[in-house]
Amino acid sequence: MITKYQMWITGNAEAEKLRIPVLPEKLTVSIGSNNTTVKVSELGEVVIKQARPAYQYSFKSFFPSVSFPGLSVSVYRSPMDCVRMLKRWLESKKPVHLIVTDVGLDSYCTIERFSYYEEGGDVGTIHYELTLKEYREVTVRNVQVAEDNTAEVEPTETRVDNTVPPKTYTVVAGDCLWNIAKQFYGDGSRYTVIQQANADLIAAHHGGPNMIWPGDVLTIPEAA
Repeated sequence: MITKYQMWITGNAEAEKLRIPVLPEKLTVSIGSNNTTVKVSELGEVVIKQARPAYQYSFKSFFPSVSFPGLSVSVYRSPMDCVRMLKRWLESKKPVHLIVTDVGLDSYCTIERFSYYEEGGDVGTIHYELTLKEYREVTVRNVQVAEDNTAEVEPTETRVDNTVPPKTYTVVAGDCLWNIAKQFYGDGSRYTVIQQANADLIAAHHGGPNMIWPGDVLTIPEAA
């Protein structure tokens, strides 16, 4: 039965989206304390209140190989596509956007840990555990000091930029679009993705729709 609750992880300026197909039984939110104490002569112990630490979110679930009644989506990606997307976000070192509808969770996070495995008896289904940590931009505030020595802090707004720069590949002798697609996507038949992304460069060679030359710098789109 499709639930009204939705759990999303998005990346690359919302261009890439992964809806969690099987909602986890439990989402753990860890909150610590950053307060410190300092011994001050004649004043005793003084507590210095620091900004709160980042929240940490962790959960475990699985990417199913076949449809079943517990799915929270009607259409879902293959398990390995989900794994590749999460690994790519992890390796990009850019924050992702974690959203859980109807519970008010809407936070940019870094992927701290991602582990996955398969179990016998259910070939193709991938079980995983994921830990994310709240990401907050460092802000520098402008302080204006008046003649009477009063200070005013100008408000600032920050916006998380998690755009991932496109990958590039420099062609070497013996390369072809099929082999390059096999290298990046694990499937040579997806060479048309690279072909379309570099149509102007390839067309400039006047040698056909698949002509590439050593030294060409190709843009490699992220796998959809």
